[in-house]
Amino acid sequence: MTEGGQQQQGQQQQQSPVQNLANALANIRKVQNMLELNYPQRSDAIKMQRQAGDLVWQVIQSTQQQQGQ
Repeated sequence: MTEGGQQQQGQQQQQSPVQNLANALANIRKVQNMLELNYPQRSDAIKMQRQAGDLVWQVIQSTQQQQGQ
């Protein structure tokens, strides 16, 4: 692994679980948007991406609420 790759991996480990989930959600939404734009006929894949994104968002909200209490 290159030095840059090791540094990036170290940065990922320093992020909080909520930050990691937010990054995952951003990537899920990017793929969802790509599917919607490029493959609108793939409604099954779009639906799965939307459901995955919604689930990650719910976990983020739940985690933030628990941390706030």
